[in-house]
Amino acid sequence: MILNWVMLRKVVLASSLLLFAAVIIFDFLTRHIDESEYVQYAPIIRPREEREDVFVPKFKRYQDDRTEQERLQSVKNLGRMDLIMKANSDPLPPRAFYGTAEEMCSGKNGSDVCVPKFKQLETRIRVADQYKLMTCIIQKSMSTVMTAIMCYLYNERNFTEAGREFARECTAVRFCQNKNEFSQVAGVRKEHNISTKEETKKWKFTMITRDPVDRFLSGYVDKCIRIPRSSGYCNGCHRNMTCFILSEYDRIKTQLARGRLFRTFEDRHFFPQNWRCDLHKEYDNYRFLRYSSDPSGTLLEDLSPILEEQGVPQSSIQFIRDQLNAGRTVHSTVQSEARTFYENRLRSSPFLLEYIVRIFYYDYVLFNYPFPDGF
Repeated sequence: MILNWVMLRKVVLASSLLLFAAVIIFDFLTRHIDESEYVQYAPIIRPREEREDVFVPKFKRYQDDRTEQERLQSVKNLGRMDLIMKANSDPLPPRAFYGTAEEMCSGKNGSDVCVPKFKQLETRIRVADQYKLMTCIIQKSMSTVMTAIMCYLYNERNFTEAGREFARECTAVRFCQNKNEFSQVAGVRKEHNISTKEETKKWKFTMITRDPVDRFLSGYVDKCIRIPRSSGYCNGCHRNMTCFILSEYDRIKTQLARGRLFRTFEDRHFFPQNWRCDLHKEYDNYRFLRYSSDPSGTLLEDLSPILEEQGVPQSSIQFIRDQLNAGRTVHSTVQSEARTFYENRLRSSPFLLEYIVRIFYYDYVLFNYPFPDGF
């Protein structure tokens, strides 16, 4: 028994010495790591506020590869005109309701036929508080561009020193993620003490709006044709636009009847614009800007006076101008043959246009867009 106790003490002592030696060796090695090795492991041991410059080179390589892969896949999918034309060769019926859009949607049965206004779907706010600027972004209404602009204005120096570019910003890996973002206008008001009419007037609330037909076509070609995610994607309609329009209308009416909005990927891209941005409360406080397929033209002309009013330096406005002139984002579909085909089919069909008006009637009214011919 005594022998066993002595042996146990020796084993414990030897283990302690080995552990102590290991600690000394590890400490010696970590104190002599080359600086290049330190930078390699910097994301783990440096403070969060010092990490952004470390991640940039790796992010840029990833983003370049991702953008090129997506571009090649886009060219392939948008080029399958044989399949697109075959899927949309069915004859289309005449209109179900003959009359103007107002007669259809504001008449006795208007609420049963057309989608109502000011439901609460989702709000995505971006701020540049040093200039008292706030914008609400909506998918397929220059959301990527406006997110990039507000991120730049949130901190011009950080954005430029990190080598960021507007055309390379995307939802998944945006530079200002969780920094200047809010999910309600009320959150902005609380954070920045915008509680009175006088304080509200010091801020500029902006929102990009888009012609409903143009926005629908952009979303449909981008999300359902350019990069479809699965066989059941876009309501399982594949390349058939008629199927998608009718099924999306039914989805909206069904969700309204149940009193619950699901906020799926399709919903965010195709439900009415007036259901966003807390417009049911803040409509009168917004300044609405018109979408343009060329953001370096119309958008900049509309946005520049607002930026100047809020004290944004001319050098920053020039940077924005240069970035907008640099080119389109990878999501742009306006120049594709597929977009031209779907636009011609939609605009030449009173039946399909009727359902577009049923869904987006209040977008036309609230944002002052002209109804399609015949409505």
